[in-house]
Amino acid sequence: MQLYMIRHAESANNALPSYQRVEDPAITAVGRLQAQHLADWLKTLTADVMITSPFLRTLQTAVPVLNATDYRLDIWHDVFERGGCFRGFDEATLAGAMGMGKSEILRAMGNHAPRCLLDETIDDNGWWGGRDRETEPAAQQRAEQVCQRLLKSFTENQIVVLLIHADLKRLLLTEMMQGDVNVARLGPIRNVGITKVNRVAGSWQLDYFNSVSHLPAKLITGNEH
Repeated sequence: MQLYMIRHAESANNALPSYQRVEDPAITAVGRLQAQHLADWLKTLTADVMITSPFLRTLQTAVPVLNATDYRLDIWHDVFERGGCFRGFDEATLAGAMGMGKSEILRAMGNHAPRCLLDETIDDNGWWGGRDRETEPAAQQRAEQVCQRLLKSFTENQIVVLLIHADLKRLLLTEMMQGDVNVARLGPIRNVGITKVNRVAGSWQLDYFNSVSHLPAKLITGNEH
C-alpha cells in the first residue's frame, strides 16, 4: 500500500488564538488556496480512494480534490483529531460537542455527496455525540485501530489518500514506525503537508515527511491548535 497522509488546509482555529477556538472550524481563505494547490498536485496521482474525518475542515479541503479527480471519498468516524469534537481551550471551559450529522456532512459536500461513503456509525445525531474529550490513552489505542483498519481494508498494491489532522498523523506514524523514528522531533506538521508511507513485506516504511513543495512559500502554514 502507498499511503499519503495529508493534514487539512488551514482552519480558523489554526489562524486564531487558542482562546477563540471553536469545535468545528471552517478553513480560511488561505486554506482554500492551499486546498486548491493540493488538488492540483493530487490530480496527477491515481489513487484508489481518499479518506477523511467528519470534521468540516477536512471535508472542505477535500472538495477541490474531488473537483479535480475521480476519487471516491470515504468518511471514517475514527480518523478525527486527537481529543474529538469539543469546545473550549482549558480544563474550565472544555465541553463535548455534537459534531455534524450525516445530513449536514452530505450538504457540506454539495454535488459530490453521491461520491461519499460514510461509516454507518455517522448518523443525524452528530458523529461525536457530545462525549467528553478523548483521553491520551484512548487516542493512542485509536491510532493502532486505524492502522489495523487500513491493513484490513486495502491491499499492498493500492494507493490511498488519508486527509486528516496533525496530531493524528503523529499518532499514526508513531504506531507505524514502532519506535524507529522519533516523530515528536520531526517538527511542525504543515497544513496540506504530505507524508508518504509504504506498506512493504509486512511493515511500514517512511518514504517522505511533511512535503510542501506543492505550495508557494507564502502559503506554508502550520499552527497546531
